[in-house]
Amino acid sequence: MNTAVTRRHVLGVAGGIAISAAAGPAFAQAAGGTLARLQAAKKVRVGIANQPPYSALNPDGTITGAAPDITKAIMGRLGITEIEGLIGTYGELIPGMLAGRWDFVSASLTITPVRCGQVLFADPLVFDGTAIIYIMGSTPLSPTSLGELAKANVTVALQSGGALFRASVGAGIQVDNIRQFTDDPAIVDAVLAKRAQFGVMSYSPLRNLIKQRNLDLAVAYPVSDNPPNGSSCAFRQGDTDLHAAYQKELRAMKASGEYLKIITQYGFDTPPELINVTAEQACKT
Repeated sequence: MNTAVTRRHVLGVAGGIAISAAAGPAFAQAAGGTLARLQAAKKVRVGIANQPPYSALNPDGTITGAAPDITKAIMGRLGITEIEGLIGTYGELIPGMLAGRWDFVSASLTITPVRCGQVLFADPLVFDGTAIIYIMGSTPLSPTSLGELAKANVTVALQSGGALFRASVGAGIQVDNIRQFTDDPAIVDAVLAKRAQFGVMSYSPLRNLIKQRNLDLAVAYPVSDNPPNGSSCAFRQGDTDLHAAYQKELRAMKASGEYLKIITQYGFDTPPELINVTAEQACKT
């Protein structure tokens, strides 16, 4: 199925602002519900992060990645044939959705207890862990945890506004030692250029970057104090009709094997014991 996608960037949404789960545009509570509105229009707007292989925009403007491909399959089953993708950082995706900039988040957004109080998550699409990178021979430190980076008082590059920023601060890394960047290639470039001594990022996109660019970096994975978390799409809490429909189709795709076929194309491999983990279970982790 071909989907029409408009390339847009989000401006003026701060990842760190306080948000209310009850906030959102008036149309989210319109008669008939959000799902009926989208089905009537045959179009949906989704917020994504430009972070392959989780989610990204192709050069022709179409959306791609593990989460968008699953969303395209589900929207097709629901009779919604046009998808407009809008880019934001991970810290912008929930505020942007609650402000009505897009109908739901179709990125692999890390499921955390805090976020579970703000949105409705679909069941996990991807389980991926954190990695630490650094230039070989550049330091006597061989960290295997965020806590070790905090104790060493070193500079760390990571994505702005995302779950890894909060995890790093929670592990004791000083904000003054954090260098924030918009995407994973920029994190790698910062480490290579010695603008930061270490980089903290998700393992799957790092693995792809190392392969694509033939990089010679030291990699610590997994990170002991930030183990793999589930990530998925997110919906406004008032959009229970859309969320329920998405969940129904996602679970059918997992049962049929279609889900695994899609995510393995992007280098992900969900162990059998994790395929049927629910959003409710992930929120308690």
